[in-house]
Amino acid sequence: MGKGLGILSTVLVQRGALRQGDHVVAGQSWGKVRLLLDEEGAQLSEAGPAVPVRVSGMRVMPRAGDELLVVPSEARAKEVVEFRLLRADAQALAAAAPRRGRKGGGAKLLPALLKAESFGSLEAAREGLSHFPSTRVELKLVREGVGPVTESDVQLAQSVGAQVIAFNVPLESKAAGLAATLQVPVHSHSIIYALVDAAKAAIEPVVEARETGQAEVLEVFTLTLNRKDRAVGMSKHTAVAGSRVTDGQASAGSAVRVVRGGEVTQEGDVISLKHFKQEVRTMKKGSECGLILRDYADLQSGDTIQFYELISRRPSLYEEQGSAK
Repeated sequence: MGKGLGILSTVLVQRGALRQGDHVVAGQSWGKVRLLLDEEGAQLSEAGPAVPVRVSGMRVMPRAGDELLVVPSEARAKEVVEFRLLRADAQALAAAAPRRGRKGGGAKLLPALLKAESFGSLEAAREGLSHFPSTRVELKLVREGVGPVTESDVQLAQSVGAQVIAFNVPLESKAAGLAATLQVPVHSHSIIYALVDAAKAAIEPVVEARETGQAEVLEVFTLTLNRKDRAVGMSKHTAVAGSRVTDGQASAGSAVRVVRGGEVTQEGDVISLKHFKQEVRTMKKGSECGLILRDYADLQSGDTIQFYELISRRPSLYEEQGSAK
């Protein structure tokens, strides 16, 4: 950026002439040449082949290496850039469509559309993305560019299920309205925080079992119950495990595993927990109780009943698949 001159692009004319007032296209940027400056900063009216000049008047900064072309009119310049954007969108759609969702390796693909205030900022953001340390989420850029978020950006994001990340650039008013209508997430924050927030939201929760207690089966006896006395999960001949709580606590309604000889023989839940003849909610370590498990009669003296609860949590971005305890 030149002070008072807007965006300045350095150009080496290769053929023909570049003149003040020309309409030009470079990559996905367009503009009208306001000023031509030579290496000393002197203003030129035109520049011929092999002459390096600085050009003022581009709408957004072109990329290094983009070819600058003179076109007949502003309308033609816009048409060329729009065609290039549509072509880039088609390529992004083709690349993203078969890869959306979950990869075979377990990482979830997170399509993202990135806009920044300058190509320098864009390069820095892209570099940050390339080192994103997660085996659970893979960030996939479907479009990246310089300048405000446009309606075209929002439409592309909606078509591929992408997040929009705006790094120090505004949303055009129409784009903001369209994003709200199409429910496209737009993050206008510091780039790192926006990426982390978007990635966290994409990670599916994992459900883990946390053991809350153990009981040893001391004796098994059978109750013969009339239909009116049976709770859901009980049969006419219901097994009752006379047990001692050896660790933690036993809880009515808790999920349980029955372990015999080091192997899990059954998983289920406790539908009745009694101390003598009284139904109770919990029994502490060292106490004895009677347990009835839902639809399970194959209990034996010496079995271990493990009580546990299921906890849902979102794993860390940096946590390896399968490392949760």
